[in-house]
Amino acid sequence: MSTTELYISRYSSPSTARTERKLILSVDNELSVLYARYRLLAAAGYAVVSACDGVQALGLFSSEKVDLVLLDYGLEEMHGGLVAEAIKAHMPATPIIMVSGADLPESCLSFCDAHFPKLADPEHLLHAIQQLLYPASSPETDGSARAL
Repeated sequence: MSTTELYISRYSSPSTARTERKLILSVDNELSVLYARYRLLAAAGYAVVSACDGVQALGLFSSEKVDLVLLDYGLEEMHGGLVAEAIKAHMPATPIIMVSGADLPESCLSFCDAHFPKLADPEHLLHAIQQLLYPASSPETDGSARAL
């Protein structure tokens, strides 16, 4: 089993859970971030499938019924902006939340429904996910979820 396969299986919900709950595709090249996100999202009741790079993310996106994408910008070989663009070209209604430790280019932001700093407060991130997945049941906001 390769390292890539190891953390896809370890930081992904079982297949049965994916059909019963909203599925979030979590993409980051840092194993510790994937693990922390998996624990946070699973504890909040979401199913999670994880990818460590853009190519893997696009493969999972095309094979799974993903409800939301949580995407790191600073991926190797294919940055998150290119991944977001490809996802929106295929399924424009899929919400994408971009996370980054640096400023995001405007061209990238046009493909994102929200963006957060890499070390954003987990409660803010969960709130944004809730708003994007269940917009009718979420209270109105002042748009602060787009740029925190």
